[in-house]
Amino acid sequence: MPPNRASWLMAKQSPNSIVDAAPYTTPSANELVIKTKAVAVNPADVGVQKLGVLLNDYPAILGCDVAGEVVEVHPTLAEVYTPGDRVIGAAGPLNRKDGKYCYSAFQEYVVLKVPSIAKIPNGVAYEDAVVLPLGINTAASCLFAESTLGLEVPSIHGVRSPRGKTILVWGASSSVGACGVQMATHAGYEVVGVASKRNHEMVKGLGASVCFDQSDSTLVDDIVIYLSGKEVVGAYGAIASDSALNAMCEILDRCGGRKLVASVIPGAEQKATKGVQIVTNFTSDIGSSGVGKAIWQWLAIAMAEDWIKYMPQSEVVGKGLELIQEGIDLLAEGVSAKKLVVSI
Repeated sequence: MPPNRASWLMAKQSPNSIVDAAPYTTPSANELVIKTKAVAVNPADVGVQKLGVLLNDYPAILGCDVAGEVVEVHPTLAEVYTPGDRVIGAAGPLNRKDGKYCYSAFQEYVVLKVPSIAKIPNGVAYEDAVVLPLGINTAASCLFAESTLGLEVPSIHGVRSPRGKTILVWGASSSVGACGVQMATHAGYEVVGVASKRNHEMVKGLGASVCFDQSDSTLVDDIVIYLSGKEVVGAYGAIASDSALNAMCEILDRCGGRKLVASVIPGAEQKATKGVQIVTNFTSDIGSSGVGKAIWQWLAIAMAEDWIKYMPQSEVVGKGLELIQEGIDLLAEGVSAKKLVVSI
C-alpha cells in the first residue's frame, strides 16, 4: 500500500491543522480509491474547525470536495472505472470505516463511494471540476428530495422544456446556490435569483431569468411584483442568513403559490414565519438515495456534454496539504462568488 498523508485536526476547535501520516484504506464494495489532485474548502469545514459543530471524534480529517486520479477499484466497479480515470467525488468526512477517516477529502488518498463519483472530461482541470461535488449534493437535497421541495430532477437527455413554474433561489452566487440554479434551470424551472449586484451577470449566465440585489431596500416588494401571476413552487435558501429566511417567508406569503422554503441551515425549521413552512436537508450523503443516484448520473453526462459550468470560479490558494489551513482561514474571513481550492 502507498504511504498516505493527511491534514489532521487534532482536537475540537484547534486553531491549526497539522500534516502527518494517515492510513491507506482499500476500497470495499461499490468503492474506489483516488490519489488526490485538488480539494475545495467549504463553509462546513470552517464550521467544524472554528465552531466545533458536526464532529466529535478527534483527531479528525475534514474535507468534502475532492478531485483526483483513480488508483484502486473494487471488483464491483471494474466495469465502470479503471485506474487512471480522472474523477470528482463527494467526500464523507462525517463517516468512518473501521475507525478511519478514509472518506475525508483532505488527504493524499481518498475512498469514494458510488454514486457520488463522476468522470472529469479531458481538458477540464481538477481545480475547476472540484468546485462541484458538495454544491451539487447540497442543492439536490434541497431542491429534489421528497422531504424538501420535491422538484423534478433534470433529464439526462437534455434541457427540459419550460414547465411554467418558478423557484426563488436566495444566495444564487454561492457554491450551493450556483449548482441549484443550474440544476433547476436544466430541469425546466424558471429561476429567480437573489445575490449581490456585482454577481448578477454570473447568476444569469447560469440560467436565472432575472436576479435581484440582496441589498436593495425594495427587494421584497420587487420580487413579489415579479412573481405576481406566476406558479411559484417554493424557495431555496442557499446561504446562512436569518434575514433571508424572513424575507423568503414574506415573499411566499404575499405572492401565493407554494409556501415552502428549503434551507441549508440546520435548525432553520424553527425560524418559519407568515405561515410558510421551512424544511432542511443539510446532508452530503444524498448519494445513497434515489435522488442522489439520478443527480450524479445526470452530472456525469452534464460534464461530458458541456451542459454545466464549473461555478463559482475556483481560486487556487496554493499547492500542498499544508495550504489547506490557509484556505479555511481565508474562507472564514469571507469570500464572494468564488470557491477556494488547494492543489495537491
